[in-house]
Amino acid sequence: MALNKRILAAACAGLMTIACILYIISNALPTWSVIKINLENAESGKANNGLWRSCSTSDAGIQICLDPSKLCPLAKDEAASSCHKMATARAFITLACIFSAISALCLAACIIESINKNTIVVTLIKVLPILSLVVGIIGLAVGISYATYIGPFTAEVSLGAASILAIIAVVINLIAAISALLIR
Repeated sequence: MALNKRILAAACAGLMTIACILYIISNALPTWSVIKINLENAESGKANNGLWRSCSTSDAGIQICLDPSKLCPLAKDEAASSCHKMATARAFITLACIFSAISALCLAACIIESINKNTIVVTLIKVLPILSLVVGIIGLAVGISYATYIGPFTAEVSLGAASILAIIAVVINLIAAISALLIR
């Protein structure tokens, strides 16, 4: 029976490590959404929105990148709401990174040492994956809402690589959370 506990804990630790890496990459990439802008009387282009950086590229190949939070003090109404969404998504995805890393470490400690009597660690290996999942889902939802907001403009918006990685991280985190609940 102890072998089964260690195998399940090892699987959960591996899944939480993968989820942590995917959360970190999705947090860092500037491609939560890809926006294609086609203007009739002006140059069209493409924009990538990320949580920490947004880049615009014109058809001429000129690229401009900036930290979107620098524009927040000037924002009003819907744009201010978008800034709040960005800050919220940043916070929750960062928390998902932290909680998934701590969860993987606790699960690894469970594998290395037989921690049957330490109720704090036993509780943590069940609670942290669920906590990571909850903050990951919130961060993902708010992040996609922020990244796909284009205001009054008409443009093609699609999810970028970072949001897809965050979706995969949440799915892996869900599997790990369910598996962690099965550890006895």
